Amino acid sequence: MLAITYLVACRPVQAATEKLMQLERTACMGPCPVDQITVYTDGRLEYKGGENAPRQGTYAGRLTAAERKQLIAKFDAANFFAFQDSYTSTKLDYPTKYITYWKAGKSKRIRDYDGAPAALKGLEAELIKLIKADRWQQSAVPAK
Repeated sequence: MLAITYLVACRPVQAATEKLMQLERTACMGPCPVDQITVYTDGRLEYKGGENAPRQGTYAGRLTAAERKQLIAKFDAANFFAFQDSYTSTKLDYPTKYITYWKAGKSKRIRDYDGAPAALKGLEAELIKLIKADRWQQSAVPAK
């Protein structure tokens, strides 16, 4: 019995630090921002800004519980897991966006080069609003 109690008590808590959603924007021939934002299940935000991004380097931020729940509700209402895996076209020089959602042991990563539905673009816009928000503190860890 003592061994079982020890195993349960010493089990690491992982749910608080798991990824929830992520948006990565890639380069184009023009001034497209290259960056990545990750939202964690505990409300922590991580931002890595590169070329043409609103800020360069690695930054940390935080969502309130209400903001996090609202984001989850938007991803669920859009039926994220029903979107196609990739949206593309023959147009040249568009930046590619990769948006990922993790929920209940599942994950889906969508490539959006061009032609994604408005509902998916809306989710991307929600994460871009977080990037532009004034809630970031520069982290000591350099951007990769």
